[in-house]
Amino acid sequence: MTRKWIALAIAGLCAGSGAAWAESAQMRGKFPANVREADLLDNVVVDRFNGRDGRQFEAALEQAIGVPAGRPDGVLSGGVTTGVEESKYQGNEERCVEWKDGKQDGTCTKRAKVDLPCIRRVINLTVSVRLLRVADNMPVWSDNKPSRDETSWCQGKAPWRTTEEAVSAMITDLAQKIRLDVRPRWETYKVRFREDRDGMPKDIGSEFKEIVKLSNRDVTSACRQWAELNGRLPNHPSVLYNLGVCAEAAGSYADAQGFYRSAQAALPKRSSDMADSADRVARLMMARADDQERARRPSNPR
Repeated sequence: MTRKWIALAIAGLCAGSGAAWAESAQMRGKFPANVREADLLDNVVVDRFNGRDGRQFEAALEQAIGVPAGRPDGVLSGGVTTGVEESKYQGNEERCVEWKDGKQDGTCTKRAKVDLPCIRRVINLTVSVRLLRVADNMPVWSDNKPSRDETSWCQGKAPWRTTEEAVSAMITDLAQKIRLDVRPRWETYKVRFREDRDGMPKDIGSEFKEIVKLSNRDVTSACRQWAELNGRLPNHPSVLYNLGVCAEAAGSYADAQGFYRSAQAALPKRSSDMADSADRVARLMMARADDQERARRPSNPR
C-alpha cells in the first residue's frame, strides 16, 4: 500500500462516504443490473404487456424503473398470465364448546377442536418479459417470472386480503424484481470491520482493539491507524480486511478488492464475509465500467 493510496482513501472518507455505525462503515455505491446487456443500455422504457392484468403490470413496472428523459434504446414488453383457484376442504379449529351457565357470551369453561368447512385460494401469476435493443431490433434478454400466493380461511372468517389486493402485491413484487434485472441502482449499505485478533502479539492486539473502538466514532482516523499498523504487522487478515473496507468506503474499488483477496489468502480457510465483500466490490467495479462504456458512446438524439 502506498502513501498516495492512504491519502486518497482518507480524502474519500472525509468527503462523506465513511459515516460509522457501531464498528462499521456506511457507504453508498452504484450496483449494476443483474443482466449485463441491460446495464449497458442508457434508457429502457415499458411497452405493452398482454393479459388481463397487463395494464396494471405496465404501470407498476414503469413506476419501478422510471421514465427516461432521453430517447429509448431498450424496450420491455411481454405478457401477464393470472390464474385463481378456490377449493373447499375440511379443516378444524380450537373453539369454545362449553360456557359457564350455558351462556355463549359468558366465560368459556371448555375448548376443543371442531371440524369446520374451509376454503383454500391459490393465485398463480406469471410475467413473461423480454428486452429488445432498439439499435438493431434484437432481443437481448427474456425470462418468465412466476409468483404464487396461497391463503386459507374457515367458516366465520375472511381472507386477510382480497384477490385483487393479492394480485396487486404480486405485480408490484415482480416489477421490482425485473427492475433489478434491467436497471442499475444506488444503494446505501454498511460493512462491519473485522475484530478478530488471532495471531497478533499482545501489545499490537490491544492497539488493534482500540482502533476498532475508534472506528465507532471516527472512521477516518481508524483507517489511518490501520494503514500504519499494516506496516508493522503485514499480512494479518483482520488488518487487510479492514483496509479493504476503508478503500471501498473511499470508492477505491480496485484497492479494496486487492485487500479483500489478500485477507482471504492470509486465512487458512475460506471466509464467507471476505468472499462476499470481494464479490460486492466486483459488482461495484462492473457498474463503474459500464458507466464509462456508456459515456464513450455517442449521445442519444433528443
